[in-house]
Amino acid sequence: MINQRNKKSRHEEILESATELLSLKPTATLQEIADYANIGIATLHRHFSSREALLNELAINAIHLVENALQDMSFQPEEMEKTLEELFLRLIPLGDKIYFLAYAASVDENPRISESEAQLKKPLADAIENWKQAGLLNPSIPVQWMITVIYNLLFGIWQEIHSGNLAKNDAVRLLLTTVLQGFQPAHLQP
Repeated sequence: MINQRNKKSRHEEILESATELLSLKPTATLQEIADYANIGIATLHRHFSSREALLNELAINAIHLVENALQDMSFQPEEMEKTLEELFLRLIPLGDKIYFLAYAASVDENPRISESEAQLKKPLADAIENWKQAGLLNPSIPVQWMITVIYNLLFGIWQEIHSGNLAKNDAVRLLLTTVLQGFQPAHLQP
């Protein structure tokens, strides 16, 4: 039992290290991933038979982590700022996983992963559409573009925190201000 727990924990540590390295260096080789995780290449191969297997598991893991973070999230049509603030609080720590989902080539090639990711984004897409219809967001900016920008900003914020350039406590407000002012309809702009 303890050995299984240690194996599962090690597997999760490898996933975490691989996600972090691949978000910083998307072209990292399996050897570089093994080195980054402080394991031998043989150990990495015991966990993942190929780079594609690793990337697919990373994508599935990222989807599950984001799903768990958003599990009880309520996208309130009448409280856009509060809803976005809660969303950012939950997702900023997962910025590297979000980046991985957005840019890992295998994500687009695996229909199961693509479908799961689309389902993951649907509540936010629906909320953005509602906020646009309510006049809270610029109706000329496509929903998918807004989601892409939000995902990229989440990764950027995560990266700035990770590198020590931004205090974690300032991240949500900075991201919220950037999104709200950037997507603001013309009639609400100063």
